[in-house]
Amino acid sequence: MPNLLEPSEGIRMEFVASPALDLLNAMYFTALAEQLEGVGEWPVQTRRRMDPALRGELDLLFSYPRHQPGIMGALNDLTFVHTEAWDDVEALIYFVREMPPEGDGGAERPTIQGLAIYSLRWPGHTRYELPAGLSARDALGAELDRGFELDLSCAGTPSEMPPRDSVLELFDRPEEVRARMLALIRRFYDEHYRADLDRRLPCMRRSVEHHRRDMQTDPEALLKMLTGRKVSCLQELAEDYKRFVFVPSVDLGPYNSCADLAPVHGLHYPCEAEFMGGREADAASTQRLALVYRALGDEQRLRILHLLRDGELYAQEIVDRTGLHQSVVSRHLAFMKAVELVNVRRQENRKFYSLNAEMRDGLRHAVEAMLPAASARSG
Repeated sequence: MPNLLEPSEGIRMEFVASPALDLLNAMYFTALAEQLEGVGEWPVQTRRRMDPALRGELDLLFSYPRHQPGIMGALNDLTFVHTEAWDDVEALIYFVREMPPEGDGGAERPTIQGLAIYSLRWPGHTRYELPAGLSARDALGAELDRGFELDLSCAGTPSEMPPRDSVLELFDRPEEVRARMLALIRRFYDEHYRADLDRRLPCMRRSVEHHRRDMQTDPEALLKMLTGRKVSCLQELAEDYKRFVFVPSVDLGPYNSCADLAPVHGLHYPCEAEFMGGREADAASTQRLALVYRALGDEQRLRILHLLRDGELYAQEIVDRTGLHQSVVSRHLAFMKAVELVNVRRQENRKFYSLNAEMRDGLRHAVEAMLPAASARSG
C-alpha cells in the first residue's frame, strides 16, 4: 500500500513501492539503453542478453505509433492513475487485459487505441487534444501525413519509426496490440525482471519508508530533493496538480521519468544508493561526478557546450550549427541535462538550452579535492 503525506490545500502526495510501475520503467530504460548514455548497468546488460525477437517487440511497442515513448510508455504514464495495477505483474496484466480495445478513451478509463492516441502528445504536455471533427484514427492519420517537428528530448528519428501504413493497420487491430503488450510484459518479467526483484524491492521499500518519515509536504521542494536538481519539472508546466505519486526505481542512472496527467503528477525517481546496500552504497559519492566527467570527455559535447557560452540556443539551432544529426544532438543534450551541465526551459513546443553556471564551482571544488594539500605540495 502507498504511504501518504497530507499537505495543506487539498494536495495529496504518495510514495509507492510498486513492482508493476518499476517493471514498466525498467522496460522503458532497457528500450533506451543504446540511445541514452549513463543509464544504469542493468538495462544495458539486459538489452544485450535479450532474445532478438523480444528486443524487437520491446523497441516496436515503445515507438508505435510515432516515436518513443510509444504505447508502452503511455501505459507507464497512465498506470500512475490506476492504483489497482500497482501491486505486482499479475495486477498489471489484469489491468491491460480488461482494458477496452477501441475508442480514444481517457486517463480514467483508458483503451488500447487510446494509449496510442495519448502517446501523440508533445513531451511536456499533459494531454493530446483530438482535432475537432476527427476520429481517433483520422487524427492519427493526419499526424502521420503532416509529419512532425522532432522534439530533441525524444530518442529516435523518423527513419526508425514504423511506416505510416503499418501504423494505421496496427491501430485497426487493438486486440492484436493488446496481445503483444501482454506477451511483452510477461516475457520481460519472467526472463529478466523477476530474477532481479530481490535486489529492487528492498531498496524501493526502504526509500518509501524513509520519505514517509521525512514529512516534506511542499511538492516542488520534494521533487527537487528526490531528483537532486535545482529546477523541478513542475516549472515547465502550468497545471493544477492535486495528487503526486513518487515511485523509486533503480534503473534511472542520472535521469528522471515524469508522468503528467493533471490533476495527477507521477515521478520515477532514483532509489537512493544508501538503500541499495553493499558496494552500490559505497560508490554513491563518486558515481555522479564520474558521469559529469564522462559527459565532458566527448568532443561533440564539448562543441555544444562551447556554442552555449554565448547564450541559450534552441535545440534545432544546435543541430544546424554543429552539423550533427538530430538523434546525436538529442542524445548529447539529454545526457548533459541529466548531469546538470546544461539547463533547459520550454517555450511552447520548443526547448532552449543554456549552460548551468552553478556547475562551474562544483567542478572546481571537485578538482581541488583531488589535489594534495598546499603543505604537501610545498614539501
